[in-house]
Amino acid sequence: MTNEIKEYDGLRIQLLSFDKPTQETDRYYFLEMSTLQATTLIQDDRKIVNIKITAYNDQNEYLNELKLKTIKTIADFNRFFKENSDYYIHDCDLELEDNLVISSHDDGEVSIQITRTNSDFKIIQDIFKQYYIDPDLISKLKENIGHYIEIDNNNQIIGNYQTFDEYIENKK
Repeated sequence: MTNEIKEYDGLRIQLLSFDKPTQETDRYYFLEMSTLQATTLIQDDRKIVNIKITAYNDQNEYLNELKLKTIKTIADFNRFFKENSDYYIHDCDLELEDNLVISSHDDGEVSIQITRTNSDFKIIQDIFKQYYIDPDLISKLKENIGHYIEIDNNNQIIGNYQTFDEYIENKK
């Protein structure tokens, strides 16, 4: 695996969610997590099956299809964005082999969809460990399927919202 990217610029995971898009898949959501913070936790040799991304730099130059075709593995993806840190990832959908799906929005909202029958749950466990989130919160997420659970620095639940809009409204 590549080097871990630690929390930076004051980012701290503060909102979590869990749902089940299908009977066979679980999806976890993390607010205030960057795309690379998630992808660097995945094995370098994991193949990318499909990639949809909107990324641009300060000159408003968008990442083109030609460059995307050279990104075949997670290592390629991570290397490109580490070496080209001037690119801002606006939206990203990575479908990886074995049905692992990483999606991000505004490079601060990440969701990870895993198939319940493979070993990708370790990625979720690694996120909880790396960001000092109490793993007992996983059971709380599963008890509140589809809800957005806000936590403080001490892993205490300080909000439980039925929708993301409800969370945003509460922050105003």
